[in-house]
Amino acid sequence: MADLALLGTTTDTDLTTVPIGDDSALLTRAVRITTGLLDAKPREGQDALHRAIVAAMESRGHTAGQAPTGSGKSFAALSAAFLAAIRRGERTVISTDSLALMAQLQDKDVPIVVEAAAELYPDVSVQAAFMKGVANYIDPAKVIATAQALAGMPGDVRYSRLADALDKGKMLHGVDQFHGIEPDEFEPLRRLVSWACRMYYNDDPTEPGDRHACPVEHSPAMWATVSSPSSEADDGSRYGVTAKVTLARDAAAGADVVITNHSILAVQAAKAVPVIVGSMRLGHFEHIIVDEAHTLPSHVRSQGAAKLSGGVLTRIGRAVTRACSNTTASLNWRDAGEHLAEELDRVLREFAAAERDGLRRVKENDRPLSDTEELIKDWIAAGKKHLGKSDESHDVTTRLRASAAKDSLDNLKQTVEALTRHRTGWARWVEKDDRGDARGREWWGAHVSPIDVGYLLRDNLWSHTVTVDDVVETITLSVSGISATMPSNFPFQAGLSTQLVKYPSPFTAAYERSGLYIPRVASGPEFGQITTDGWGNKRRFDVRGHAQWATQQIIDLVRETGGRALILSATAREGKAYTEALRRALPRVKVHSQWDGGSSTRIVREWREDVGSVLVGTKTMMTGVDAPGETCSLVIIDRVPRSPGNPLDEARVEQINERIGNVSEAQRAVYAVDAALLLQQAVGRLIRTSSDVGLVAVLDPRLLKSMPTAPSPLAYPEPTRNTYMEAVRPFGRKMTDLDDAKAYIRRAL
Repeated sequence: MADLALLGTTTDTDLTTVPIGDDSALLTRAVRITTGLLDAKPREGQDALHRAIVAAMESRGHTAGQAPTGSGKSFAALSAAFLAAIRRGERTVISTDSLALMAQLQDKDVPIVVEAAAELYPDVSVQAAFMKGVANYIDPAKVIATAQALAGMPGDVRYSRLADALDKGKMLHGVDQFHGIEPDEFEPLRRLVSWACRMYYNDDPTEPGDRHACPVEHSPAMWATVSSPSSEADDGSRYGVTAKVTLARDAAAGADVVITNHSILAVQAAKAVPVIVGSMRLGHFEHIIVDEAHTLPSHVRSQGAAKLSGGVLTRIGRAVTRACSNTTASLNWRDAGEHLAEELDRVLREFAAAERDGLRRVKENDRPLSDTEELIKDWIAAGKKHLGKSDESHDVTTRLRASAAKDSLDNLKQTVEALTRHRTGWARWVEKDDRGDARGREWWGAHVSPIDVGYLLRDNLWSHTVTVDDVVETITLSVSGISATMPSNFPFQAGLSTQLVKYPSPFTAAYERSGLYIPRVASGPEFGQITTDGWGNKRRFDVRGHAQWATQQIIDLVRETGGRALILSATAREGKAYTEALRRALPRVKVHSQWDGGSSTRIVREWREDVGSVLVGTKTMMTGVDAPGETCSLVIIDRVPRSPGNPLDEARVEQINERIGNVSEAQRAVYAVDAALLLQQAVGRLIRTSSDVGLVAVLDPRLLKSMPTAPSPLAYPEPTRNTYMEAVRPFGRKMTDLDDAKAYIRRAL
C-alpha cells in the first residue's frame, strides 16, 4: 500500500457552501477595474482560492491550490495580501517563478490592486515593493570598471564623464576582455553601459536600475558587464552614490507586500541564510504566498547543488592568479593547484571505475575525495593568503577580481565539506562530465544535491527562530502554494501540512470547442520510420526517426493554419531542425525561434504581434508564453518532454521506493509526473481567454491506448499513459488521423 502522504490526495471545492462575503470586496473591485465592467464578479475558482488564502492567513496555516490557467491567481493572491495589511497590519512575501512573471505583476496586476485598495480603504496606505537578486541590478563598481575599460579612461570614476565619452561613438577599447559578447553587440553594449552610468549620475531613487527597467535590449553576457553577484556587490559609498540594490532592499523593508522570485526563496531554503524570512534588515513577515509553486522544489535543489572537479580547481586557480596580477608566488600556487586537479581526477576516476556506466553513488561510509580532501583545504587557505587584502584595493578592477576569487574559494571549501558529509535527504555521486571545459578537457566530477527539500522549506523558510531575552521562539508563517499545475503530492514535496485543492477552470467551454490531435501509428512505413530494432526482435521508439517523421506532420499542420502556431520541442537539436524545415517548406510564413539571437522577451513579442507567424522553442517556452487570440491557434508538441535518467532524479526514485516499496511506481512519481506537469503547461499555451479556440497536436503515438483493432506496441505502460493523458483530457474534439486534424482546422479555425 502506497504512503498516501507521499503520493498525495486531492479534494474538490464545493463552491455553493461559502457565499461571497466581505473578504471578497477588494478582489471584486480589482476585477471590475481590470474588466471595465461595473457588475463584474470574481470567477468561482478565483474567489474560492482567494478565500482559502485568507483563511490560511488568519489561522497561520497552510493551503495548496491548483487553479487552472485563467483563474486569476494573481489577483486572488494580491488581494489577500493587501487585506492582511489593511486589517491587521501584517506583512506578506509573494514569490513567483521568474523575472518575467514578476514583470507582469509589476506592470499590470499590482497597480490595479493598489487602485482598488485606495478606493475601498482610503484611510489605509498599502505599500508594495519588488525585490530581485543582486545580479539583476546595476552595480556601482562594475559599471565604473566596464565604462573605464570601454572608454579607455582608467582611473576615472566620474559617471558623467564616462557616459559622455561612450556617447561620442568613438572606437571601444578592451572589448576582448568581455567574454560571450558578439561583435554585433558592441554598439548595444556601449548604450547599455552609458545608460548604467547615467542611472548613477542622475542618482534618482525612483529609477530601479534593474534589468526590467533597462531600455537597451541585451543578452545575459552584456548584462554581466554592469552587474555583480552578491559576493562582489558594492554599496556605492566610495563613488558618492547608493547602490540600486540597496535602494530596492530599503523599499522592501518598508513595504507591506514584498514580491520576489523563487530563486531568492530557494537560496534561503537550501543554504539556511535569512535572505527574506528572519532577515533583520527586511523585518518581520507573517505570510508567504508562492505562485507557480510546483517549480519551487526544483529551484531549491538547484540552489543546493554543487560540483567539485579538476576543472573547477584549474578555473579557480586562474581567477586567483589574475586577481593577484600574476605574481610569481601566485603562479607557483596555481601550478600546485593544477597538479592537485590531476590527482583529484585520478581519485574520482578510480572511485567510479567499478561501475559499468561510469557513475557511482556515494554511500554513507565512502570517502570519494580520499586524501585529496585535506590537500584541497590547504590549497584554499594558501590561495586566500595570496589574495590578502586585494578586495580592498583602490583599483576597481582589481577589487572586483579579488572579491570574486575569494568567493570562489569560499564556495569551494563549502563544496568539499558537503561532499564529505553524509546527510539524510541529500544525494552524492561521481561521474564524468562529458561536456568538457573551455579547453575541451573532460573531468571526473563529484556532485552533491538535496533530494528531499520539504524539510529544508519547512525548517528554513516556512518558520524561523527569534531570541527575546535569551528565550528562543519559533515563528511560524502562513503558507499558500498556488499554481496552474501541481502534482498531487506537492504538499509533501514542499513541506506543507495540507491537502491539494483543485479549483475549476474558467475555460471549460473553450476546451470543449477546441481539438486534440494525437496521431495513431501502429504499422506500415510510418511505424518503421519512428521505430528501430530492439531486444527480442521487438521494435522500440527511435527519437531521431520520430523527429524526421514529426517534421512533415508539423509542416502539414502549419501549412493548414497559415502560421498562427507555437511549436514546442523536447530538445534544442530537434527544435532547430523544425525551424529550418519550416523556413524551407513555407517561405511565406515568418518563423521565429528561441535561437534567433537577442532576448526571448523580444522574440515572443514579435511573434505575438505577427498573427500569421510561427514560434519554435523548447521547454523554456512551455511556460510563461502568453498569446491570446489567433496568434496561437495551433500548439504542436513533438513528444512528451520526459527528462532522461540522471543521478539526481534516480536518487529521488530511490528515496520514494524506500517508502512505498514499488520501484515502478517510484519512477512514475518522478519522471512521469514531472513530464506530465510540463506537458500540461505546454498544452495550456493554447487557451488563454474564454473566446479562444484552437488545436493542440501532441505528435507522440505512444500516448494512444493499444486496442485489439489497432494494436500499438509502442504504447506507454498504462499507469504512465494515464498520468500523461491527464494534461489533455479537457479537450472536447479528439482525433488520431492527420486528415481529420486538417479538416478540423479548416472548419473551426
